[in-house]
Amino acid sequence: MQNGPNGRESSPVTRPRLLVVEDDPEMREFLTDTLTGEGFLTDAAGDGAEALIRLRAQPFAAVLLDKNMPGLSGLDLLPSLRTMCPNTPIILTTAFGDAETEREAATKGAYGYLPKPFSTQSLLAAIRRALEPHDFVAPSPSTPGGSA
Repeated sequence: MQNGPNGRESSPVTRPRLLVVEDDPEMREFLTDTLTGEGFLTDAAGDGAEALIRLRAQPFAAVLLDKNMPGLSGLDLLPSLRTMCPNTPIILTTAFGDAETEREAATKGAYGYLPKPFSTQSLLAAIRRALEPHDFVAPSPSTPGGSA
């Protein structure tokens, strides 16, 4: 056993690699820093076109996808992502959503829906739920007194 990025023991199992697709640079950095700090491997894309390039280059355990982006919106991108990586869970995030947006996201293949603003705990719970049915081992939740 080795110590993981949070000082916790981790097995030699590959850590899940997540793709964060977010056009807002500050939010993108916050998400990647938070997820990396929790033991995930992360990659980021600033728009839909960049996300498609990254997804063609390597597989991801899950995708965190912003709805409102210039060019291809997250909802526009969902069908292409479903075709490219049909078994990869995609969690759609948005600050501008409602029940209809959530239904549309589900219809187009989103695994989950996370309205902004969301807490770090909600983000991590959504990602861990998305990874459960897959062969990846999600990092354990932070221990008491640790960051979450």
